[in-house]
Amino acid sequence: MNPIVRAVRGALLNPPQTLDELRHLLGEQQRDLTGATVIVTGASSGIGEAAARRFAARGATVVAVARHLEALDAVCDSIAVDGGSATPITADLSDPDDAKRLADEILARFGAPDVLVNNAGRSIRRSTLDTVDRFHDYQRTMALNYFGPVQLILGLLPAMIDAGDGQIVNVVTWGVSAGAMPKFGAYHASKAALAAFGRSLDAECAGTGVVVTNAGFPLVRTPMIAPTAAYADAPALTSDEAADWLVRAVDTRPAELYPRYALVLRAIGGVSPRLAGQLINRLGI
Repeated sequence: MNPIVRAVRGALLNPPQTLDELRHLLGEQQRDLTGATVIVTGASSGIGEAAARRFAARGATVVAVARHLEALDAVCDSIAVDGGSATPITADLSDPDDAKRLADEILARFGAPDVLVNNAGRSIRRSTLDTVDRFHDYQRTMALNYFGPVQLILGLLPAMIDAGDGQIVNVVTWGVSAGAMPKFGAYHASKAALAAFGRSLDAECAGTGVVVTNAGFPLVRTPMIAPTAAYADAPALTSDEAADWLVRAVDTRPAELYPRYALVLRAIGGVSPRLAGQLINRLGI
């Protein structure tokens, strides 16, 4: 890739330094994660797998969560070969009872986690008109992307507050900041709900030592987007680049991270939300 193109791509797809981060950087540059318990959901592939590897390489005790044990075992075994520590736990976060069971198991085996990364998710790309007979798309997307993480947070939060320290990182989407995601109505709504919950929870937890970070990724080239041919050549982060966001979030504990282009669209939307939505639709992002 041309160095100029690479620089522009990086500038647009990655977040600027936030005030929270700048304050942190005046102190220590890197959080000591040695022995810290880091929960990563959706850890069997894509962003979650890359993040589990990153945190384990930093000395964290990783709890890798996903539905399929065989894939999880492969990730955790690979981490162990590289000298890290990762424990697989299977759970279906779209099932609220299983999400509650997961929280109970984590507390029983590991105690209050230091970091919870809510990464597991589902994306559906369909226009609203094409989903008028598919209400279940909205139900299943909300179940995994919103209700699952909320149930997991509710199960872990009291112990984290009692411990006096902890961080919840919610993987959301750039559209939360930009304000519109045409053809992603179900996905956008579910991630916007999680982001709103996270911001409210962060405010409620002031003074407890627990903070919440919303990480709103741009397009990330993972197995989840593979079926969408329209994105084959679109600018996107790799899973490793997205995992770097999550490590950055844990190191600096900002309230939110969004790509620069989403922040530009948010500024436009502050003047004219409809114009911002039309631009997003025309750009096909």
